[in-house]
Parts: sequence; C-alpha cells; structure tokens
Amino acid sequence: MLPVVDNFNLPRRLGDGLVLRWGRPGDVEAVAEFNGRIHSATSEPDVYVANWTRDLMSGKHPTTKPHDFLVVIDENRSGKVVSSLNLISQTWSYGGIPFQVGRPEAVGTDPDYRRRGLVRTEFEVIHALSASRGEMVQVITGIPYYYRQFGYGMSLDLSGARRLEFHAVPKLENNAQESFRLRPATFDDIPDLTELYAIHCSSSLVSRIRDNNEWHFELSMSEEKSLSHHRFYIIETFDGTVAGYAEAIPGPDQPNMPLSIRELAARPGFPLRAVSQFAARAFKAIAEEMNHSRKEPLVSLSFNFGESHPAYLAMGNVFGRIVPPYAFYVRVPDLAGFLMHIRSVLEKRLVGSVMENHSGALRLNFYTSQLSLNFEYGRLKEVVPFKATSYTEGDALFPDTTFLSLLFGHRTLEELRYIYPDCYPSNNGAAVLLEILFPRKPSCVSVLN
Repeated sequence: MLPVVDNFNLPRRLGDGLVLRWGRPGDVEAVAEFNGRIHSATSEPDVYVANWTRDLMSGKHPTTKPHDFLVVIDENRSGKVVSSLNLISQTWSYGGIPFQVGRPEAVGTDPDYRRRGLVRTEFEVIHALSASRGEMVQVITGIPYYYRQFGYGMSLDLSGARRLEFHAVPKLENNAQESFRLRPATFDDIPDLTELYAIHCSSSLVSRIRDNNEWHFELSMSEEKSLSHHRFYIIETFDGTVAGYAEAIPGPDQPNMPLSIRELAARPGFPLRAVSQFAARAFKAIAEEMNHSRKEPLVSLSFNFGESHPAYLAMGNVFGRIVPPYAFYVRVPDLAGFLMHIRSVLEKRLVGSVMENHSGALRLNFYTSQLSLNFEYGRLKEVVPFKATSYTEGDALFPDTTFLSLLFGHRTLEELRYIYPDCYPSNNGAAVLLEILFPRKPSCVSVLN
C-alpha cells in the first residue's frame, strides 16, 4: 500500500496535552490494548479486536500499516492512547466496475476523553488520506446512527444469513457414498480460489476484488482469535478435481454459536446443490469434532451469504431461521464522479428496457444540492450540478443520504417513498427511469479486514 505522502498537518496539538499523529511501529501493543478494551462488550478486553489490530499493524497486511492508523495521545498521561481509528484500503466492484474503497475502522475514544470532537478531527484527516489514494467511496461497519454525523448513510447490505440446525443437515440416502472430499486450501490453490470466488460473488451487485497479495494474507492468518482469521477449503472429487470451495470459521467459544460458512461456490459442471449439501455435512462433522475441546458447543451452521444467494435455493427448504442483513455505512463524497465511473452499468440497464435509447435530463434534488444526469440516445454523457429555482424543483427528491440506498441496490424507490415522505419522484417518467437505472439488487461483500 502507498505510504502517507502528505502528513496532513500532523502531528497536531489539540489542547490539554492531546496530540493527534500517525501511528508508528512502536505503537502496536498500546493500540491493540486500547482497541481491545474500548471495543469490548464486557468488562474483559476483546481479544479478537486486539489481535486484529496487531494483524493490521504487523507489516504483513497487504494494504494497512502502522502509518494508516491515527492515534490521539495524552502527553500529560505519559503518552497514553486515548483515541484511534485506521484506514483499510481495498478495491470493490459495482456491477463489474472496479472502484477504490477506504474503510475507516476501529473507531474509538476513551470514555474520559469523549465529547471533545476527537473522532470528528480524525475523520477529517482520514477522509483526506482516503481521497489522496483515489478512493471514491468510504464504508464502515459500525453501531447504529453514529456515523451519519460524518456524512455516511446505511445504504448497502451487510451480512445476513440462514441458520441450519445440525438435525436438518441433509443426509446421504440409500447408502450412497460421498462424491467429494474437503481439504484446507493452500497458496497453490489461489488460481482456483480466484475463479470460484468470482462465481460466489456473481449474484452480488457489490463485491470486493481480491488480488494475489490479499489471497496470500488471508490464507496465512493462523491466529484464530482475530477478525482477520479465515479458513479456506477446497471441495474436490476423489481424483483431485476441484469442484468448489468454501470459507468457514467457528464462532467464539460462547453459548449458541454456529460454525459460519461465509463463502461457497461450485465450479461449472458440478451441481451447486450437491456441493452445498456436501459442504453442510462436512462442516457439521468439523463442528462436532471441535465441540470435544470447546467449553460451549457449536450448535448449528450459518450460511452467511447475505439476503440472497444461489446456495440458498440449492439447499432448499432446510433452514430454520433467516437472519436479515444489517447495513454498511457508505459515504460517496463525489457522487457525480462515481455515477460517471459506473455509467456503463447504468447504460446497460437501459438496453432492452422501456426507456431504451433514452435522451433527456434526470434532475435529482437532494435539497441541499442538485445533480442532473444527462442522457443522449441511451448514453450518460455527463453528470453536472444544476441550480434549483425552488426548494422542490427536480425530477426526484432525495433527503439526506437516501439516494445512496437506491444507488447501491439496498432499497427500491417505492420502499424509500414509504419510509421517507419527502423522498419521491416528481413525475411518472422519472419514476420509471429511476427503477430501471437503480433496481433492487442485494449485495454480500467479503471485506478485507
């Protein structure tokens, strides 16, 4: 990953002995201890978050290094870390169009230092760093509401799962034998994993693009108690032909935890139903073996593929519980630029639609700003600001960050209209065009942690 090419006026004195600066290699244990304590839901430090911090600052991470962390220290308390966040840069895809993403994470402040604007100042710096890297979008996984105050909206599916109780795992019938076997993936499997991962992501509007460095990192994260931990498996025939893959990890040693299958795909020529059912049986057996050494047994399998995925259809009516998705916080600082970046996706959606070969302006009014999407014969020629002469002028109105939910397939226009009375198209033509350009399409992003 690129080093910090501008110090962004850091270190910066914030008053009362507080100093904001970039992280350093010598900060690893102090920041890990801080994050483990601040992000714990109990009185005990969260070892998963602490180890994740060590992974991010270890120098082994493909995009994040100590200098991608911001820390606020208190010089009056011997340099104690009192606030921190970091940036995890990565590449995602929107309908096949790559775009750069900055992921601010591990955002936290010591309770004794809150209400001083420390996080707001850190976000100003981290947003500038993200922009300097050409990152068009920032995303955060976080607590409800908080990040809205920094320009984010909850606008993209996050997680979502279907639970499969052990007793409902499909059994082999009529004394049939397994057609596949499961083995841990290795670095030599990266070409096959890359192909299969693309298949896994094919039903998702937004997904992450993994490069070789990221595959090597994720395949090598052996510390189980870390948010960076992955376990990839190859599903193959008994002659060694690769039929599919899966990524799965056990939940923490806590009550009612499942073994979570987070990625799954079958190679063309192998039925996904057969591969999925085999995976369920294989991971049930792995979970039952793990239970011999766990204080709290794993009680089920969780297929963590978001709201929808071909594997759900392949498995049939066996799931006992549906876990609805949460949402990523999303920030798009240059919306016009992003829309132009993905214009080929929008133009493709017009082809064969009732608005094929459309020419005209689609004027979007966000109440505090406005954009006009100008089409010529089905091509998006430009996205430019327009000045509204009245408060509600435009073809459609979107308060706050509601348009991002439409853009990222998270909600339909009708759903937004139901939730927000001041979000609506001003005419029928705009309603039809918006539904064609921005259809509802769920996503399940395997983020780079």
